[in-house]
Amino acid sequence: MTSPSGKTAVVSNKQGGSADDLKGSFDLSAFAGEKAAGTWTLTVQDTARQDTGTLKSWGLSITPKGEQPPPPPPASEDSDPMKHIEYLASDALQGRDSPSDGLSAASEYVKQLAQKYGLTGPNTHNPSDPFQQKFQVFSFANENAARGQAVWGEHGAHKEFGHEMFQEGFYLDENMPAETREVLTRKYEETMKASGQTLAPRSGPMTVDQLRQVSEAGPMAQNTMAMLQGTGPHKDEVIVVMAHLDHIGTGRDGKVNNGADDNASGSAVLMASIPELVEAQKRGELDRSVLFVWTGAEEKGLVGSQYFVDHPIPGLGLDKISGVVNMDMVGRWDDQRLSIVDTNSRGQANYFRDVVNQANQKLADPFDRLNQDINQYRDRQDGAVFTRKGEDVLFMFEGLSNPNGGGSLNPDYHQPTDDIDKIIRDNGGNKPRRVKDLMVNVIQLAANRQAPAA
Repeated sequence: MTSPSGKTAVVSNKQGGSADDLKGSFDLSAFAGEKAAGTWTLTVQDTARQDTGTLKSWGLSITPKGEQPPPPPPASEDSDPMKHIEYLASDALQGRDSPSDGLSAASEYVKQLAQKYGLTGPNTHNPSDPFQQKFQVFSFANENAARGQAVWGEHGAHKEFGHEMFQEGFYLDENMPAETREVLTRKYEETMKASGQTLAPRSGPMTVDQLRQVSEAGPMAQNTMAMLQGTGPHKDEVIVVMAHLDHIGTGRDGKVNNGADDNASGSAVLMASIPELVEAQKRGELDRSVLFVWTGAEEKGLVGSQYFVDHPIPGLGLDKISGVVNMDMVGRWDDQRLSIVDTNSRGQANYFRDVVNQANQKLADPFDRLNQDINQYRDRQDGAVFTRKGEDVLFMFEGLSNPNGGGSLNPDYHQPTDDIDKIIRDNGGNKPRRVKDLMVNVIQLAANRQAPAA
């Protein structure tokens, strides 16, 4: 139906029948606020080719109900990453430290959007809130002694992009795999050596109890996750799409590090992709499922992502994962270039290399430059925990300062100057919007990718 102002909406899309004089009541809320006066056009299409008969006439009577509430905001607003960056990078969230009330508020914001579009919480281990996976953040009691000035600035802000696993914090629980305890044991030994203490010989990784004895416990942090169910024969497989939701909180000088680029931008791109991917699902265009994961405590050392890998969601173990896409700092610089890592731990290209090229060409305005200039960061981002497990991982990142690849890191990295106004200054907000369009194409191609021959 088309209103006098030219607005068009589908008011019915249902199967009919063989009886004469079909009648029904239809929802016209899409036209809320439209003036009734003028010419309304009703278009009818009969797609049931097996039916026989003659359509002689049709009509529609509209009965106004008086003043109506305004319609809900259009989905296009939720599809704009800048809307979500504005909230996630606001002073009210106090830099989204892990753990903090600001990070919890960001997690709730993500959850509400996912629920709005019908996504479900997959973590049945946490029945009170299956959208969350909670873990406690610990640190070594003498950790500060191991912090080198090449990585840490004079004010204590981490200045080298990304993190090694458990670089500034970690989780502890009785179900930790031995290989994870081994990583922690080596980290502890590094802190001991840095403070000049002697190490006792060992025959294996420290036990969880031993690690607790040399650690300081902090509050609870959380991963936030949502599932968009696939509709095809491979719906039990998942494409994991992730971004870290946390940042570094408030500095020693009291200034808020809002982290608009790091990583409100990547988190917002994930959120903005939900409406479009839900529509693709409704059209039956998502074979595999899509699991969105917004990690916590990435800034402590990939803690949330490692916890996720070590504690698989029921029914969603590594054997069910068919690819991982990680987004971090995708808001800055110009909107015609993006840096990617699409290789395994041996530097060999994975299947995402072809997928990204195809996805880029599907854009109305493809990126001019997809730079492969950040391989030195491959092991310093959340996707690395999956690469080490043999998964195919795509890492999308804004890249370094040189438009053609290479150069220096963003000077606003881990600074109070990382605000949304810098994104607007650089590209008017078009960079995260274009990254979102590219990522939607990537996810659809990956979700519908033909399974490799056995």
